[in-house]
Amino acid sequence: MSTDDTTKRTRLVGGGLLVAVSLGIGQVLAYAQTLVAARALTPAQFGAFSALLALILIGNTVALATQAVTARHIVGITGEQRRDETAAAWRTAWVTGAAVTAFWLLISPFVNWSLRLEGLPIAILLAIGFLPLTLLGGALGIAQGGERHATLAGVYLSSAVPKSVLAIALLLTVATLGSAVFGLTAGAAIGALIAWLLVRGQWRGGHARHTTMLREIPAATYSLLALFALTNLDIVLGRAFLTPEEAGQYGVGIIVAKVITWLPQFVAVMAYARMVDARRGRTTLVGLSIVAAIGLLCTGLIALAPELVIAVIAGPKYAGMAGLLPIFALIGALGALLQFVVFGLVAIRDKTYIPVIWAGCVVLVGAVAVWHDSVAQVAFIMLLVVGVVTLIGVWRLIAKREEPAVEEVSVSG
Repeated sequence: MSTDDTTKRTRLVGGGLLVAVSLGIGQVLAYAQTLVAARALTPAQFGAFSALLALILIGNTVALATQAVTARHIVGITGEQRRDETAAAWRTAWVTGAAVTAFWLLISPFVNWSLRLEGLPIAILLAIGFLPLTLLGGALGIAQGGERHATLAGVYLSSAVPKSVLAIALLLTVATLGSAVFGLTAGAAIGALIAWLLVRGQWRGGHARHTTMLREIPAATYSLLALFALTNLDIVLGRAFLTPEEAGQYGVGIIVAKVITWLPQFVAVMAYARMVDARRGRTTLVGLSIVAAIGLLCTGLIALAPELVIAVIAGPKYAGMAGLLPIFALIGALGALLQFVVFGLVAIRDKTYIPVIWAGCVVLVGAVAVWHDSVAQVAFIMLLVVGVVTLIGVWRLIAKREEPAVEEVSVSG
């Protein structure tokens, strides 16, 4: 191996470590924010807060799609054309963010009514927050497409640190649902400003030309939205159909599920590039095995000491939830597998499985609307629906593991 190759590999590894650390910090802060909320808010308020976090995750799929489309466009071009396309990407992020915010403002009265919030201003604050979140998605795509790993790590930190730190500070001092949502929105705005300062040099001197990015974002959102909808609908349904106290208890169970869902995220990130070429077959089987093993291991550990886990994450007022934690752990393990499946099929741009996920969402809504007598009942319904959908996805991913990726799309305007 030449010296240049060694240097490039060293830089790639170093950049990868920076990104991994920044993602890890963001996840730790997000979990800390949820733990503080569980202790600072009443069970009824925490149930509403958990439902709002689920809506943010679902709505943020547009930002993730903006990141994916932006990165794909920028990475395929060089020179002045890249500066032009990067300028167009930032303009696209603004247009997309404005449209998403307008949509959530339009439905804010329904959000306020359905989640039984403390007032319409909370739903309006939620809607406003989608503008900076989408801008952050655009900034992440710009840094990712430009292959600037240090900048990418910085943008990931700016997207997580201000938002979580401000929300935690307000929860500890004011401890109301409105203050927590204000902290999330204001923190996202601060993060978007920092991200803009980090990436603006990549389009300096460029001119925002015509691009197809805006037309591609809805298609990218479609696949991601199905994944996030199914894995987050249960907490929203719990808030809508369970009592406020039971919804708060369900929110505590979801903390366990989310930790296990996102813990093996690095597997999908590392495997993605290998699932678009001849290494796809082996990588698919190995990746699925690792994700499944991590999920089962976490579920087993939680089943051994559920009382300890519940004491750490929520405190004694939720002690009655200890017996249900293994169920939520299995929900999280299945969510991790489903995430890997979706990324594996996205690698070959196979969208034929996505309607199965949407069908699962419909079944979940219908079943919970009929059977919602307890936290346990809703959790078992979620486990069954996600289990069936995930098994179908795993079967399809394995069946298509030798199928080559389709040709790259054009990034020209």
